[in-house]
Amino acid sequence: MKHLVIVLLAVLAYFACNSSASNSTWGHIGPYDPILDHAIVVKKGKWLRIVTKDYDYPKKGGYNYKNITGIRVIDQYTNGNGGMATLLKGGPGFRNVTIHLKSQRSHGFNFIVDIYGRH
Repeated sequence: MKHLVIVLLAVLAYFACNSSASNSTWGHIGPYDPILDHAIVVKKGKWLRIVTKDYDYPKKGGYNYKNITGIRVIDQYTNGNGGMATLLKGGPGFRNVTIHLKSQRSHGFNFIVDIYGRH
């Protein structure tokens, strides 16, 4: 009986962790901070694989003259099959950022990435 309770709690914890979208926010987005970049990043899933993509701002060859104040990444998969975003380098206080986007196994991802900044 004790083992059954432990297994049930583990199953409930698994579904609780995987049942919502994984949104991320870094820094502070003020009411007058303009959007420096808005992107929708989509990647299809592959069977039994985890798909990834690194999102860079500014794009290769570009330059950003404003400091980043905040970053918001919104997971569009609200059914628990979405991915997660990790800040790799740069970010708030810098003029550049690299965000690592990662899916769950056998699923893809669909994120909205908004980057805010000011002089």
